[in-house]
Amino acid sequence: MRIFIDTEFSDFVNPELISIGLVAECGEDEFYAELPVDLSRCNNFVLAIVLPQLCHLPGVLYDRSQLQMRLIEWLNKYEKEAPIIISYDYEGDWILFCDLIGNDIPEWISGENIYPYIDPVALHRFFIERKLKDHHALNDAKANRYAYTRSECE
Repeated sequence: MRIFIDTEFSDFVNPELISIGLVAECGEDEFYAELPVDLSRCNNFVLAIVLPQLCHLPGVLYDRSQLQMRLIEWLNKYEKEAPIIISYDYEGDWILFCDLIGNDIPEWISGENIYPYIDPVALHRFFIERKLKDHHALNDAKANRYAYTRSECE
């Protein structure tokens, strides 16, 4: 089973996680969370495009240890469906995910860069048809799920 992931982070040079979104292959189960942001660590793109999209609601804003616990709890419900493939379109998403859960990846979880299997036209269409903006972790995870083209039989 696949879980599609995306993250938003402060900067490419020294990335600090800002938000994380995951959506299960079925599209009906999702996880989204935000962390407090140190504005001094954010590049201009993040300040202008990413941060205005954060919702800062109590139900999604966590400190790092709370987020780690909630994410692991969310993932654990999929253990019975193992193996689980965390599907990302940028290697940094996998690195931030692993760091968040303490680099202690359960044996039933692996990661795969699916960038080569993302249809760019479908990806663009996803955002247009739903009137959503990209560079929001959950929106991007959903878009990757929608635009993923690889057959599991390949």
